[in-house]
Amino acid sequence: MSQEAENPIEKFDNEYLYINQEDGVLRVLLLEDLLSDAELIKLQLRKLQLEKRVEHVTNKTDFESALLRFKPHLILSDYALPQFTGMDALKMIQSFNPYIPVIICTGSVNEETAVACIKAGADDYILKDSMGRLTSAIEIAVSAKSNLVSRDRASNDLLKSEENFRALAQNAPDNIYKIARDGEILYVNCDIDGIPKDQVIGKTIYSFVNQENGKKMRKAIETAFDGALTVSVEIEGNPDDPESQWYFCRIGPVMEHDQVKSLVFISSNITERVKAERELYDLNQKLHHLTQHLENIRDEEKKKIAMEIHDQLGQELTGNKLGLFWIKQQLQSEDLKSQNVEPIVEKVDYLVDLTTQTIQTVRRIAHELRPVVLDDIGLIPAIEWHVGNYNKNHESTTCHLNIEIGDFTFEKEFSTGLYRIMQEALTNINRHAEASNAWVTMKAENNLFIFSIEDDGKGIDIKSALKSKSLGLFGMRERIKKWNGHFDLKGKKGEGTSITLSFDMEYLQEHKIIEQEINYRT
Repeated sequence: MSQEAENPIEKFDNEYLYINQEDGVLRVLLLEDLLSDAELIKLQLRKLQLEKRVEHVTNKTDFESALLRFKPHLILSDYALPQFTGMDALKMIQSFNPYIPVIICTGSVNEETAVACIKAGADDYILKDSMGRLTSAIEIAVSAKSNLVSRDRASNDLLKSEENFRALAQNAPDNIYKIARDGEILYVNCDIDGIPKDQVIGKTIYSFVNQENGKKMRKAIETAFDGALTVSVEIEGNPDDPESQWYFCRIGPVMEHDQVKSLVFISSNITERVKAERELYDLNQKLHHLTQHLENIRDEEKKKIAMEIHDQLGQELTGNKLGLFWIKQQLQSEDLKSQNVEPIVEKVDYLVDLTTQTIQTVRRIAHELRPVVLDDIGLIPAIEWHVGNYNKNHESTTCHLNIEIGDFTFEKEFSTGLYRIMQEALTNINRHAEASNAWVTMKAENNLFIFSIEDDGKGIDIKSALKSKSLGLFGMRERIKKWNGHFDLKGKKGEGTSITLSFDMEYLQEHKIIEQEINYRT
């Protein structure tokens, strides 16, 4: 019979182990050629305080069949049988399943034979004239084999676990260390920086990093040990060195009897991710500078167009108006009074009015493109002019101005940015807010320079506004990034909308974006 397996515990069937049986029935296979001796043994088995089933066989063939069919938990075997001995049965059991307890029952045996039986795998031997010891021998043998199974299973599970860990560790993309409290490397899964892993073991983890990273790593290791915690730390490379590497390290405790015995240290190379993040940051910065540059170009172009409209076209229209006045005066002279020139005079009056309206339109367009007052006398007068002009042209909404900034002058680009944001915000209020009132506020508070535009209209849907393809809000944010400004948008249905820009006063003054003026205005 060939039932041998490389690892008996893996071949072991739970049906052969009594402690695993749900029905609690102990199956006993009795190998005995003498019927009288078999009955004597069965009589002793009745004393066993267990529910049991006994199958009696007398020869090798029946014994082999019963092993597979009956699946015994215990074997009781005579030592001397015709053509088949207890030693033969022991060898068969060791080959088939060494976890089945076997007790030899014999009429007489010398000491050498008893020792041979035990060496062959017998759990005990009982003399037939001392059957009173059978029940205790059975209990001890079944318990001992159950413990052996549990121990071997645990060893096998541990072996499998170690094999799985070794396979995972050896094929892991990350470096895996086991380290002591002082940073000594007890295990590593691969070569490190060209150093064979067997030479890495015994070194400290700190020897592979610079001093600054070593401090961070030491602190993380102490935290993991002292608190039995899983912590993480990032090992930073040198941005100026193209060969430098970045690592993200996870450190977790290895527990033994509720104490931290060592640490598992896993380091993942995140160099490509860090470089990608840095490239993305650089790209965002370039886009930001490009946006600022485009805004500056747009403002300069508007200024140029405004100057041309205001100076050149305005002068020409004024000249046309003066010419029309002169024609009117000539037509109304004494020499022409006798002639009917009234229709001509009316036409001239019409052209004078049209020219006046055109001049006003030119001035308005020029101011909207680039208010001259912003360049001539500064931000606050420009805001005052724009608010005043807004109130003249928008009867449905009244804009209130509140300036509590003190005597300050503002850098040209900063002034332009704030003015454009206010201009954009008031335009949006007029188009969308359905507001009765708007407020423009400029103040210094808690070391912050605050500029806000609010209304009491229907309120903005912030999520929709941020998802909108309109560049208005995006442009406001981009304008103030240059000065480390903070953009805050608030809105609630039926309660209006507010846009608040806040800047650090120290930063603005340090970079000469705003400066105190002694004699500002009277």
